Amino acid sequence: MHDLTGFQRDLLYVISGADRPSGQTVKDEVEKYYSSEINHGRLYPNLDTLVNKELVEKGQLDRRTNYYAITEAGTQRIDERREWEEQYIDL
Repeated sequence: MHDLTGFQRDLLYVISGADRPSGQTVKDEVEKYYSSEINHGRLYPNLDTLVNKELVEKGQLDRRTNYYAITEAGTQRIDERREWEEQYIDL
């Protein structure tokens, strides 16, 4: 995850916790966390980066709506990140 921005990591976490969310659904969830509006010019290029890095797959729900789904590589990156975090955080 060292090559992702914090925002991209947050997008990856949201996608991993949902069942093929649309871009709008991802946007809504991230906006709740950030308590501010996320514009399309920020959201979609970052989603595309996750797709290009093969951490997320993108598909079509209908002619106007895409979905995003975590890939095995994306799940592995999240698992690796959590293992790294556990070294430093004792909950």
